[in-house]
Amino acid sequence: MSNDAISWANDVTTVSVIGAGTMGEGIAQSFAEAGMVVRLLDVDQASLDRCTGQIAANLSLGKEYGIAGDSAKAVLGRIKATRSDSPVTQVGDAQAVIETVPEISDLKRSIFADLDMLPEGVLLCSNTSSMTMSTITESMKSAARAVGLHYFNPAHIIPAVEVHRSKETSDDTVERAAALLRRTGKVPLKIGKEIPGFAINRLTGALSREIAHLLDEGVVTAEALDEAVKASLGFRLAWVGPMEGADYIGLDTDARVSGAVFGGLSNREDPPRELLEKVERGDLGVKTGKGWYDYGDATREQLLEQRNRKLLRQLAAWREGQKS
Repeated sequence: MSNDAISWANDVTTVSVIGAGTMGEGIAQSFAEAGMVVRLLDVDQASLDRCTGQIAANLSLGKEYGIAGDSAKAVLGRIKATRSDSPVTQVGDAQAVIETVPEISDLKRSIFADLDMLPEGVLLCSNTSSMTMSTITESMKSAARAVGLHYFNPAHIIPAVEVHRSKETSDDTVERAAALLRRTGKVPLKIGKEIPGFAINRLTGALSREIAHLLDEGVVTAEALDEAVKASLGFRLAWVGPMEGADYIGLDTDARVSGAVFGGLSNREDPPRELLEKVERGDLGVKTGKGWYDYGDATREQLLEQRNRKLLRQLAAWREGQKS
């Protein structure tokens, strides 16, 4: 990471986050916790109210696990929530803008066409999990300063963020984005070339494809698979990555196992039948109270808190592990 990029990131005092949805909430929180003023912008006041309320709850929960730094009052005081029919016009003197609206290509393109009018030195970022930056910035004249970020949900807890580029994105833009993420305590993964799904979603997609095959073939149940993954792959991967793990196994052994297994893996392109049946019934997961699991009378907020408590324990342990 270049010294110029680090110096630039350290001088950032204000960022604007466009979109007060699930991802905007965690992203705004991470910048405010790092000491920056955050202009949180949305067209809907109810979304802004929900967002700031959830951030307050997140901060309270983080304090229980020793994650919080500044007081909740100080962090919330740095978040300036503003409703506007034209959020782009309200970014003010922000040195960086992070767009976090839904994954609708026309909407993102329209926002970036407007962001193109901002002063030349402003870093322009899109949080997207599926769209390439070339798709988003095709109408821009200054696409060199636009970069994609892929935060993972919940964005205020999960450390990694993918930094992905279009062919027009400059190296300096990538370095600045990575340095700014580092300042907020994140771990940036710079994607070297434009590719659908970036890196982590491609890995997740490969896993999901094989899960679909195993479920449809009756090899395992969804519940048993969850239990086993958490007690095997999930248990290990937070501490020993796949390439490091191969070194421990022995690359000769890894090569033999890969050769034996790869040929039998699924190449399907459709979701598992059981998943499609659940969607057809309206069993969509936590937001409807039932998905792969039945959540009974538990509210969405209660379920999110349960999940976040587990992840905060993991984050505390992970941070401690980084010191050794």
